[in-house]
Amino acid sequence: MIKPTLFIYAVVLLLALSLVYTRVTTRSLYLQLQAEQQFRDDFNVEWGRLLLQEARHAEPRYIEKVARQKLGMVFPVRENISVIRLP
Repeated sequence: MIKPTLFIYAVVLLLALSLVYTRVTTRSLYLQLQAEQQFRDDFNVEWGRLLLQEARHAEPRYIEKVARQKLGMVFPVRENISVIRLP
């Protein structure tokens, strides 16, 4: 009579321990998932910022402004322009 009761207690204890282990593992994995989703969101924000910066740097006005300020470039005067005609 003691053996079946002892067996049932052992099974219940084993099931309780496996339930606790499953919950701890699930909680840990969920926290890891949230951290990874935050990384993804941060990278998406950075990607959007870089796309806006790329679009800005491709504008002709911005290119001209940088050419004038940083490189000292100017439009040539009419006398310095040569037209080459191809045969």
